[in-house]
Amino acid sequence: MKITEIECVPISLPLKGQPGRLNDLLMIKIHTDEGITGIGDGGLVNQDIVTMMVKSWAPVLIGADPLDTGKIMSRLSGAIHAIWGMSYPAAVASVDYALWDLKGKALNQPVYQLLGGKQVEKLRFNYFLSGGDTADRVKRAEEAVAGGVKSLGLKATGFGGGGISTETDLANVKAVREAVGYDVELSIDYNASLDYWTALRFGQQVEEYDLFKYEQPVAWYDIDGLANLRKKLNIPICSHESTVLVTGLVDVIKKDAVDILGTKLSSAGGLTAGVQWAKIAKTTNLGMYCGGMNGLWEAAAQAHWLCSEAEFGLQSQASFFPVSLYGTFDTTQPTDIDIVNNPMKYKDGYFWPPEGPGLGLELNEQALPKYITQGKSTITIGEKERAEGRFFG
Repeated sequence: MKITEIECVPISLPLKGQPGRLNDLLMIKIHTDEGITGIGDGGLVNQDIVTMMVKSWAPVLIGADPLDTGKIMSRLSGAIHAIWGMSYPAAVASVDYALWDLKGKALNQPVYQLLGGKQVEKLRFNYFLSGGDTADRVKRAEEAVAGGVKSLGLKATGFGGGGISTETDLANVKAVREAVGYDVELSIDYNASLDYWTALRFGQQVEEYDLFKYEQPVAWYDIDGLANLRKKLNIPICSHESTVLVTGLVDVIKKDAVDILGTKLSSAGGLTAGVQWAKIAKTTNLGMYCGGMNGLWEAAAQAHWLCSEAEFGLQSQASFFPVSLYGTFDTTQPTDIDIVNNPMKYKDGYFWPPEGPGLGLELNEQALPKYITQGKSTITIGEKERAEGRFFG
């Protein structure tokens, strides 16, 4: 089997859970001479940059055997952590997911089976609340819990723009905790935005609210800061930006810096890189956590990966894009968003990997045209691009 053609399809999905917002994704469709097609997306990306990068990989991809996933990804891995050139792990992940989807379809197996089998039947999701004032966050938290959500996360002020106010963040934590009670998990994520002393002071102030996760309070490179916070606070410290890649993961483990090790599968470079990440992380006996990048096939790939390692079942995971897309905490209900024929299952605070060959999602080809990003069109990469291209990697 050989790869004959790759389509880069720019799509924009309306989020029913966030009216007025569109999520721009780049769907990668890898076609073969045997008529099997693999599909992937790396989540929220710059469509033009990812298209450009995939086109530059034509000499590696066109004509290759798509079942040689490891061989192909070793060639593309330079774009995960380039010393020179462009690093864009989500671009690599977009191709990686499509290759795994294709491999599963070729072997008539779900991807989780190719990863060693399903060790976790369902996974608890950590639903994040961002934006809005305290009253608004409380309202949304109560709605989520009423919808079956068992784990909540708060994005700190400043996320997505604006100033940081730890006073407001403290008020948010207090109000949400009082509203939902102590049977619901609660966490806060600062996305590496605090200096050490502010992070320490805030951590001391929220200890009484029984947070299950204080996520990346300091800069990604401040591993010593994470380690010191862990020693001084009675809250589980979670690294995320610090441990997205294997290199950072190893550094954090060596310094005994956190209680929970975090990554994002697309930011790590995809499933192939994720397998390596998980093998290292699970040796520590620490919590293992994954955040999402707001893609449909990305969410499916995450679910397959997460359910293949028992350790992920012990920790709630921030993989909830379909909840935002369909605007419901129960995606088994009918929906008018028809980009796929079989939405991923989210219900009662849990999610499940899609069943069926590959990543398990069935693209609705008839509905696809209405989701194409306005002003853009599908770019097709084939033999011409392979012959004319020059791969640097």
